[in-house]
Amino acid sequence: MKNLIVFISLTAIPFGAYSLDFKIGIFRNVQVKKVALKVSESTYILKSSKKILKNKISSKTDIVVNYSSGKLSLTLDGKFIGNFDTLKLSNLESDTGILSINSQIPSLRNRSYYDDLLVFTQKNSLTLVNVVDFEKYIIGVLESEVGKGKSKDFYKVHAIISRTYALKNQYKFIHEGFYLTDLVNCQVYKGNMYKDSNIINAVHETENLILVDDNMDYITASYFSNSGGQTNNVEDVWSKALPYLRSIHDPYSMGGSNYDWEKTISKSNWLQYLFKKYQYPINDLEARNAALNFKQKIRHKFLVDWVYQIPLTEIRKDWKLKSTYFSIFDNGETLSFKGKGFGHGVGLSQEGAMRMIQIGYDFLEVIRFYYTDVHLIDMKMREFYIID
Repeated sequence: MKNLIVFISLTAIPFGAYSLDFKIGIFRNVQVKKVALKVSESTYILKSSKKILKNKISSKTDIVVNYSSGKLSLTLDGKFIGNFDTLKLSNLESDTGILSINSQIPSLRNRSYYDDLLVFTQKNSLTLVNVVDFEKYIIGVLESEVGKGKSKDFYKVHAIISRTYALKNQYKFIHEGFYLTDLVNCQVYKGNMYKDSNIINAVHETENLILVDDNMDYITASYFSNSGGQTNNVEDVWSKALPYLRSIHDPYSMGGSNYDWEKTISKSNWLQYLFKKYQYPINDLEARNAALNFKQKIRHKFLVDWVYQIPLTEIRKDWKLKSTYFSIFDNGETLSFKGKGFGHGVGLSQEGAMRMIQIGYDFLEVIRFYYTDVHLIDMKMREFYIID
């Protein structure tokens, strides 16, 4: 973990009115000991868990929060105010505030976040939580996960599955004081990165739309970069079979930028790995040759075959491979792992979806292709359908 000082300023922009707020733990890949906050253009209020500390935070107010022996040490305009358990900076005006964040860490430089900021201590550091309107969180996810320059229909696809994913997993980190993180263990979220009209309009035009199964449960709306031409059954990657996450032939992912890959591995290292971790019989000639010449015309769950019970998901993780969809070629002292696709392979292929839209499919057809027999509904109506 890294120690850093984060400098935060706040501005305000007009935005639509929303009712659902999400708490996103931000800067979760670093250890934050100190933050400096600055407000511009909008008026905020600063509160502790017990009282209002300052009812008007203006552009002239300097705020510094330090971690100090399990407490938040607060300084306003250079004057020490006290130690607190929790601090919250909330926008007072009807338009939307933006938390613009700069830091000494290059990868976190020039970030900004919509709405409010909650700060408390945890694990000998500060925990920063962006309390953000749900639909604006989805805009931030699309900016972070997808980036600029894509078609509006692709952004519509991603808005729907990202919204569904967030609701499905909304209690994943509730024990840490927020709903989701800003990292790949949830959905990447770097806040408000830029104003792309296609992203903003796609989120607005699909507002509240989610995917559910026949029981009106949120689906596991998993997605990844490229399928390599075939998606995975969910039970071949994770534990539970689901009717809407079935392996399908995916011609639209073929030829994408992440369609194929290759990695060279030492033969001796490979064999020792199989022996030490799985007690694989590397001295048995037939078994040895099978492990050195493993081929996949279609996706498999296990290396060699089901008898040895060596999950390809473990191989991928241990050897840092782009996917589990690979074949092995013996070069003598080395092995060539020639693979297809990038990611776990379950659900929607992002490159495949983009290709489908390029050749004329709309966003609904893309969703139907990658998720089998799911329902698109307004999330506000979900309770009605469950009761009905």
